[in-house]
Amino acid sequence: MGGAVLLVILVLQPETYGPLILYWKAKILREETGDDRYKAPMEMKNEALGRRLLVSVYRPFALVYSELIIILMSLYLTVIYIVLFTFLEGYTYIFGDTYGLSQEMTGILWAGMLCGILLVGCLVPVVYSWTAKEYKKTSTIAPETRLWYAMLGGAPAVPISLFWMGWTSYPSISIWSPIIASALFGYGITTIFIVTYMYIIDSYGVYSASALGFLVFTRYVVAGGMTVAGGPIYRSIGVHYTLTILGGISTVMAAIPYLLYVYGPTLRKYSKFAVNVGAD
Repeated sequence: MGGAVLLVILVLQPETYGPLILYWKAKILREETGDDRYKAPMEMKNEALGRRLLVSVYRPFALVYSELIIILMSLYLTVIYIVLFTFLEGYTYIFGDTYGLSQEMTGILWAGMLCGILLVGCLVPVVYSWTAKEYKKTSTIAPETRLWYAMLGGAPAVPISLFWMGWTSYPSISIWSPIIASALFGYGITTIFIVTYMYIIDSYGVYSASALGFLVFTRYVVAGGMTVAGGPIYRSIGVHYTLTILGGISTVMAAIPYLLYVYGPTLRKYSKFAVNVGAD
């Protein structure tokens, strides 16, 4: 699936990176005119490869010391990954132990999350309309506009779905209750993923790769351990309390998109690396 999407992007998606477009244009001009004076800014840099690699490795960690936006988004996505990995581990205990389903049937119930993920597509026309109106009015798009995906129910959907599934997973309650809760969970998780990447990219421009590098590193290092710890936690305290704990943690984190929507412009205004669009 990922390979198919990549192929479509390579074939159909035009290049949008300004410095690379200028490089191509300068190269064409040199070929057409024979004049080597046409050079793009990225060709004027004479940094050694070792120096460039050192900066690429160092900068993601250097940004953390001064960029509260990166810290908050990294913390948010790391917690969401911990919740996600632990939640997925619980499918066996929720649908297998509680409702007596086979491993095959439990696997099929992943379709509930898929429905929630696909539901996010309904937000695209809404957010696009708002974004287009903002651009028409101001000729710019503030990064905080990207937060709407999570603010339109996505952020609170995660804790709600966890509490819902945690306290309706009983043999006496219809299996459809946790299935619907899993759809809500899929919806919330997907909006948070979208928001995190889009907001970081729009906020940091040319530094966004470094910002995302730290975000990806921390979330996988910290959250990866939950694949080992998830099972013992469910066996130790049970489905209900495990999901309640996860719901409580994600409730606290759900405030981050709303806080950044209000205070994000101010944080970007005083940042050395962030884009200051809409920060006045």
